[in-house]
Amino acid sequence: MMSYFVPIQVALVLFPFLSILLTIPFAIYSYRKFGSITFMRIFVLFTFIFYLMTAFFMTVLPLPDMDLVANSKAPDPQLIPFHFVADFINQTKLVLSDPSTYLPALTQNVVIQPLFNIFLLLPLGVYLRYYFRLSMGKTTLIAFFLIFFFFEITQLTGLFFLYPHAYRLFDVDDLMLNTLGGFIGYVLAPLFTFFLPSRERMDQTSHERSERVSFVRRFLACVIDWFLLNVTTSLLTWLHLLPFSEIGSSGSDYYKKIIWQILLIFLYFIVLPSLTNGLTLGKWIVHIRIVRIGESRVKFKHLLVRYGLLYYLIGGLILIPLNEQIPKITTPELTLILFAISATTAFLFAIHISINFFAKDKRLFYEKMSRTTEVSTYQLKKEQA
Repeated sequence: MMSYFVPIQVALVLFPFLSILLTIPFAIYSYRKFGSITFMRIFVLFTFIFYLMTAFFMTVLPLPDMDLVANSKAPDPQLIPFHFVADFINQTKLVLSDPSTYLPALTQNVVIQPLFNIFLLLPLGVYLRYYFRLSMGKTTLIAFFLIFFFFEITQLTGLFFLYPHAYRLFDVDDLMLNTLGGFIGYVLAPLFTFFLPSRERMDQTSHERSERVSFVRRFLACVIDWFLLNVTTSLLTWLHLLPFSEIGSSGSDYYKKIIWQILLIFLYFIVLPSLTNGLTLGKWIVHIRIVRIGESRVKFKHLLVRYGLLYYLIGGLILIPLNEQIPKITTPELTLILFAISATTAFLFAIHISINFFAKDKRLFYEKMSRTTEVSTYQLKKEQA
């Protein structure tokens, strides 16, 4: 019985790391598809991912010793349908006329193994019907092909040829019972999801919240923008195409880096949105854009004030003093003063964000001074479609 708990334990250990990797892609998908992120959608999809991880580990764990597999013969596939029925008849302790045999019979492997194979894919049928809204036929086919082309092939190939040959038995009964489990899950889905909101209600809630431009949504757009800019900078550096030749880490190159960052911010966050009516790639991906309050279009001068305050002032005060080249080009006293300025600016800006997080007007100081804000474009796109 303990062998069934090992895969669950491994999934519990690995799932937090996988969740971190999937958080940003999931957030992007949610904003693109539904216009917002809701807790229930996160709960459903991430539990679905955890279930798939656990089901997969159930088919491959525990891993045997490599030498032990190499020195043993691969198990012959079991290709006789309903062989589990014959095993039950031949090995069961069950005697219908003797109630004392009922419980011992239920603990036998000839009972536990078929039931386990049914229950393994039962949640899949529930998820496919409840969230993905698939028909009974499609659910049954997906259950079959998932087992055959993923789980069973994994076993037949010795964990995709990591082992010299298969170390687990391919059993056609497993394929049949797993598929049956997916079918039963589809049938019983309403019983398991009765207290959960329907997929339609979940989508409606997402659409209702799509007009909100939260700090999370804005932060995600910022992360995407700076990721793309860093990738572009790395590529240009590798191709020796930067306007200041190759930027290294020497003291003289420090100023080149500052000039490059100033130019990069100017072109991407000021010039580009002035041409695209407030859009950057990150904002376009999460369906938001910058607007000038009371005007139909944000202009270059508004963006210059907005991002000049954010990146040239706040960003400069925080990041420039932290550069590793500062101690080499300034005195220790000045370095200490610059570091104090950086820490104080970062602290005050964090306090400013925290206060505005709970305020009715959530615009930050650089938005208020430039009279700009960010609005959702999701509904606008929906109306035009």
